[in-house]
Amino acid sequence: MEYRHAKHSILDDQIKGLIGAGYYPNKSELTIDALQYLFSKRQDLRVASAVELYQEGKVTLSRAAEIAGMVSEEFKGVLAEKGLKIKVGSLSDEEFDEGLELIKDIRENSK
Repeated sequence: MEYRHAKHSILDDQIKGLIGAGYYPNKSELTIDALQYLFSKRQDLRVASAVELYQEGKVTLSRAAEIAGMVSEEFKGVLAEKGLKIKVGSLSDEEFDEGLELIKDIRENSK
């Protein structure tokens, strides 16, 4: 426990030092930069966050794939490996009717 506190104290001092030296205007900006760097080096963390966001319904499949740094098909493979199902969005009645009308128009115009 004491070692953990010492590490935390050193980290706090380093953060204050970078802000004091003018590298960052505040702790929030430093944190954002540090996380962007971390995600750029650790694909496993990008994938884990993307899977979690997708499972929570906070992002679409394509957005989750983008977060993970993958194409959609590759991300689908990750979901399958984890035993997770791909969510299929449902259309509202209005969207369904619009789609149906579009299909009818296309069929009529192709005759």
